[in-house]
Amino acid sequence: MARNSESDPAAPRDLVQSVVRALDIVDIVAESDTPLRAQVIAQRAGLHLATVSHLLSTLVYTGYLQRHEREYSLGGGKILSLSSRVEADWRPSRQAYDMLETVVSTTGETAYLSAWHDGDVTIVAIQEGSHSVRVADLRVGVSGDIHARASGKALLAYGAPAAVDRLGDADGKLPARTEHTVTSREALVAELERTRERGYAIDEQEYVNGACGLAVPIFEGARWPQTALSITTPLHRYEDPEHRELYVKALRRVRELDASMG
Repeated sequence: MARNSESDPAAPRDLVQSVVRALDIVDIVAESDTPLRAQVIAQRAGLHLATVSHLLSTLVYTGYLQRHEREYSLGGGKILSLSSRVEADWRPSRQAYDMLETVVSTTGETAYLSAWHDGDVTIVAIQEGSHSVRVADLRVGVSGDIHARASGKALLAYGAPAAVDRLGDADGKLPARTEHTVTSREALVAELERTRERGYAIDEQEYVNGACGLAVPIFEGARWPQTALSITTPLHRYEDPEHRELYVKALRRVRELDASMG
């Protein structure tokens, strides 16, 4: 069922209803595993078939949908074009990639870049390390639980203070990913202060049990960092003093290189 923007108090006064309906139809088609007929789309959108028919014709004409006899699916060319533009917006700088490669070659650990996107911190690039035992389930596009991730804490610690205020519920409670996760905004603020004191953020099994992370922000001359570089490692290597020293040294080098750019 599509959204009912007419009764939504948060909807702007100058909302164009026909545009909302058209975009809802795109969402309905995108969520379906198979092409849909107009009658099905109208039912799911809660609209008259005649209205939906006009909107479908418009969406096909503009390339957002394509028609196969009586069924509709996403317009592949248009969607891929938009996707490539979004990926370009997310793409880190060449300097950030160079720092990522340096950290991986120095530590042997898998490392990745994350960036702010729509108020969340999203993984945008990953480079695998050489160690045979690595942390699984890392993929581009993963986001959420900023307070439990080293990358999120690095960006929060050195970013605009208002970002922290938006986290959690009205009482400042934060969701627990594991038994180690910080679950209050007050505790997170204290952790972010410690992050600034040490110069890097840590995740000690806060996001996934058995996995730890360290991260630093990348400013590239800006007031607030947009990107963070993270090292992820199994718990047993994180707790090894020699490995830990190597990780910290590599991340401090990243901070030095980043500062030289500013």
